[in-house]
Amino acid sequence: MKNPVLLYLLSMLPGLLIAQSKMIYCNDFQNTVVLSPEPIIQAVTGSDHFVFTYDKTKPDILGLLQGSPGHQSNLILRTSGGDIYTYTLEYRDSLSDYSFQIKRADRIRLNDSIVMESKPFSKKRIEVKDRKETYYQKLSAYFASKAKKRLAVKRKEGMRIEVLAVHHHRDEVFITYRIKNRSRISFEIGDLALFRVQGKKARRSSFQKIRLEPVYREKVPKAVAVGEERKFSVVYSKFSLGEHQELHLELNEARGSRFFKLFF
Repeated sequence: MKNPVLLYLLSMLPGLLIAQSKMIYCNDFQNTVVLSPEPIIQAVTGSDHFVFTYDKTKPDILGLLQGSPGHQSNLILRTSGGDIYTYTLEYRDSLSDYSFQIKRADRIRLNDSIVMESKPFSKKRIEVKDRKETYYQKLSAYFASKAKKRLAVKRKEGMRIEVLAVHHHRDEVFITYRIKNRSRISFEIGDLALFRVQGKKARRSSFQKIRLEPVYREKVPKAVAVGEERKFSVVYSKFSLGEHQELHLELNEARGSRFFKLFF
């Protein structure tokens, strides 16, 4: 039996002004993140070997796409604002990009008659702050799951502080950290600060140290208990490193003297 959502959307296609469909690439061992300008309320793929998942209970701007080898298919989705988008899906063994941004310019316009016959959709406003937070939460979790190797590590007094991954995405930078406590006392996190540093401190004329303020923190613990391991992410506004620049991470203990500094 065909998906009723697909039948509904396909029944509207004769009255749509269809633009050339763009391509989204995916495979069966990596997730392709699909970001929509508005919350997704309906979505369906034209073939079972492509799977698109999204939050059906609480509409969100993010969806995840996977696919297995086979013929090309398509993805049709509808947003809370009533816009419809359609894209061609293709399997690829290797992906050069793990995200796809849906642009409003890609939406398919409805003829006036179609608009009149369409059932009205709820246009409940979702707070921009809540949407942004959900966006950060899901992308932080996604990038954290992709962290395979350490970029920097500091071992001291039974503690191990690690920088696992740095991902640049659109206007933000997502950094994944991990703290392991093998000491004899709990570690309460004080200030976790990231700096962009240029030059050497010994050469004061060329030395520059600028703190990078986070725009979002995901699962940052207040403390790491004895024997515990905690992984978390911090999101920063987009930045880049120039020549002779590097990142410094400084972490101190809230109620104690332990202090750690990493360079990467």
